[in-house]
Amino acid sequence: MLPRTPVEREAALASLSFEEIGRSTEGRPIFGRCFGRSAGSASARAPLLVMGGIHGDEPASVDALLDLLARLPPALPAPLWLVPALNPDGLAVGRKNSARDVDLNRNFPARSFRTDHQRGYLPGPAPLSEPETRALADLIGREAIGAALAVHAPFACVNYDGPAASWAQAVAHACGWPAQGDIGYPTPGSFGSWLGIDRGLPVLTLELPPGPLEGFRAGAAAALDAALIHSP
Repeated sequence: MLPRTPVEREAALASLSFEEIGRSTEGRPIFGRCFGRSAGSASARAPLLVMGGIHGDEPASVDALLDLLARLPPALPAPLWLVPALNPDGLAVGRKNSARDVDLNRNFPARSFRTDHQRGYLPGPAPLSEPETRALADLIGREAIGAALAVHAPFACVNYDGPAASWAQAVAHACGWPAQGDIGYPTPGSFGSWLGIDRGLPVLTLELPPGPLEGFRAGAAAALDAALIHSP
C-alpha cells in the first residue's frame, strides 16, 4: 500500500535499501540506488536517471516512483538510477520549496540561470547553492548519466528538452497525456534547461495530473514503464 501522509512517505523511503547520496538543508537523507548494474560492473549504455519529489507539494511524484519499484523487471534496457525524493524537507511539510525557500528546479547551472524571479520561484544565490541540487549534480557527473526523467505535477503532459521528442511521443502514446516541447512559461535554471538544452541530453519532465496518485495510477505506471522501455 502506498503511503498517504508525509510521515508514512518518509518512513517508506527510509526503509528502502538505497544509498544516501546527500543530505538536505535540514539534514534529511536523500536516497538513490542504481538498478540493472552489478557493483563494479561496466555497461555499454549510460545510466538513465529518474528523479521525483523536487517540489515538496507534488507527493504523487514520489509515490509513483515508489510504485515503480514494485514492478521493476529483472532486466532493464539500461542501468537505472532512481532518486525518489530530492526535496525531503519540502515533502515533510507539503511545501513546494526547500527549507531555505529555494525552488530547487531553478537552482541548476543552466546558462539561463538568473537571480531575478517571480514570487515562489526563488532560485538561490547561485547555481547549485543548495545541498539537494549539489547532491544530484554530483551523482550525474560521477555516474555519467546519459538521459533523465524528472517526475512532477500537475499539468498531465510529457514535456521534453534536448533530443527527446521521439522518447516523449512514446511515453505520451502509452499514457494518453500530450507530449509538448514547451511547458508554457519560462523555466530559467531548471533541470531540463541545464541537461537538455545546454548539455544536449534527452530529458523528459513527466507532469502527472493533480491530486493523489490513486486517481491516475494506471496512467502514471504506463508512462514510467514506457519511459524505461524507450529510453534513449
